[in-house]
Amino acid sequence: MFITLKIIMGDMDFKILEKIPLYYAFSELGKRISLPQGIFYWSGRAKKEAELIGTIGTAYAHEDEFITKGRSEWLPCYLEGINEYFKNLEMNDLVPYAAISGISELREIWKNWIIYKSLFNEKEDMEKLDRLKKYITTPIVTTGVTNGIFLICSLLLNADEYIITPNKRWGNYDNIIKGFLGARIKSFQYFKEQQFNFEGFEEAIDEVAALQNKVLIILNFPNNPTGHVPTKEEGLKLIELLRVKQKEIEKPIIVIIDDAYEPYVYTDNAMNRSLFYDLQDLDEDIIPIKLDGATKELLLYGGRIGFITIGLKPKWTKNENELEILKNEIDNKLSGLIRSTISNCNHFYQALMIKLFNTKGIEEIRKMREPIHNLLRERYVKINSELEKIENPNISVDPNSGGFFNFINLNPNHIKASEFAELLLTKYKVGVIPIEKPDENVNGIRIAYCSIDVVQIPEIVRRIKSALADF
Repeated sequence: MFITLKIIMGDMDFKILEKIPLYYAFSELGKRISLPQGIFYWSGRAKKEAELIGTIGTAYAHEDEFITKGRSEWLPCYLEGINEYFKNLEMNDLVPYAAISGISELREIWKNWIIYKSLFNEKEDMEKLDRLKKYITTPIVTTGVTNGIFLICSLLLNADEYIITPNKRWGNYDNIIKGFLGARIKSFQYFKEQQFNFEGFEEAIDEVAALQNKVLIILNFPNNPTGHVPTKEEGLKLIELLRVKQKEIEKPIIVIIDDAYEPYVYTDNAMNRSLFYDLQDLDEDIIPIKLDGATKELLLYGGRIGFITIGLKPKWTKNENELEILKNEIDNKLSGLIRSTISNCNHFYQALMIKLFNTKGIEEIRKMREPIHNLLRERYVKINSELEKIENPNISVDPNSGGFFNFINLNPNHIKASEFAELLLTKYKVGVIPIEKPDENVNGIRIAYCSIDVVQIPEIVRRIKSALADF
């Protein structure tokens, strides 16, 4: 009886997962972690099978027992008056714990959203579309993309192992990877002659492949802080480079794709969809992991709802049953990390997103975002045209085609970024973010034009020009 019960409610065996290249890339924590069944196993069964439920630790009662003029409905208990703030949501959408991996309806909705964003045509790209639908995991809900980065890096990186990312990157990568996990970043110069630095990227892959049994990469397009998006031609070149290198090194290459700013591309020649889709379509062991979310895509910054989606390879499993087992095993690993860190993600904003998608629909949501996209594109065009007017040998602007930012490089022998930002703020009352990393050849300022009215842009650039003249 004990053995049978342990099998029913105990740890998952991961028999399929342990055979595929993704598992070999796991950190020691990633191999160790799992979601114990325990409370959640029994509470899940109780919901389906029991008449009297005494499992999960949430206080329930008939609403009229704790709310004046309440209903007789059995609900989780809540403070009287709180429902006035959320007229269009039921208490069951607000108060209970969410499932560890996210509300299942939202996960399916977001999977459909990811499929929609692929831009695959149902007739012309039928094979690619079918593969995408079948060979990706159902997105796991995270507390924003930041949490997604932390979870995936925890799953894959041991202390002192390397992950590749450009020298111009979001600063929180360093906090998570180096500060929190004790891993290392193999940096490469982002640009060479105002284009993506393929040579430096390839060298970084070779160096890391010589040191460990996997190559981990994190890429972010549109990039924070530069706003760079590879051209469509560069995107194809990047995919081909990865394909060739994987065959050459014969080790799994895991590409974490930070798609936080995915929809915000403003030029016709730039990549208009995530790298995830083309990498997922490759047969080589190039494993794409997509991180995206509501923060920027649905402009719900405080909602903190993100998603992790992993691209799988058909050769990893023999049949449909093995594929479903593999998906469940990956789900379990990520759920174990969530359970042991944040427990679960915000129920209210998940419920809000479900209502949004169910009432508006995917196409309508895209249309709702268009005015904001157009506003940002107008600012993008304006700030770049104004910056072009500055003639100063000590600055240059990085190539940019999207996102919320652009980046002005400052000659480090003439102007330190932090000193320039200080002067700009104190004398000219303009706030920017300085990024100063001498060891990685970064010295410049990030301008978040996303928060600047288009009519103010010429004045801001004028003040930047004046500040440059002070050095």
